[in-house]
Amino acid sequence: MDGVAHTFGSATHKEIHFSLNHIRNTESRARDEILGVLTHEMVHCYQYNALGKCPGGLIEGIADWVRLNAGLSPPHWKREAGEKWDAGYQMTAYFLDWIEGRYGDGSIRELNEGMKDKEYDEHIFKDVTGRKISKLWKLYKEHLEGHSTP
Repeated sequence: MDGVAHTFGSATHKEIHFSLNHIRNTESRARDEILGVLTHEMVHCYQYNALGKCPGGLIEGIADWVRLNAGLSPPHWKREAGEKWDAGYQMTAYFLDWIEGRYGDGSIRELNEGMKDKEYDEHIFKDVTGRKISKLWKLYKEHLEGHSTP
């Protein structure tokens, strides 16, 4: 199997497939990695995806944000900003974590809820935080560079 794991299925039946090679490659911390990956994949079973229109990077970022907040992030993850806020996985997870810290507990849950019954629109970030996503990303990058307060 390529990759680490993946989840697929219908609204009422999901399957999680996990790479045994990945488990072998993380043998020294296999328990934590298995729990972390399963946490990430379980999020995919329950998260909303804006009727299939949500950017993949946000989908993966939310799953890794849950993993991060469960204390299951692997040691190689780094808090950094790349070119795009929705690069996905840990990069987006740390950005979402900053949003949650700055705009209050429940912000990311509210973001997810906002994608339940309607197609994706980046204005959802403004609905939750009062700011456009481009401004949030700029503020986050400034925060990482040490030019602002958390």
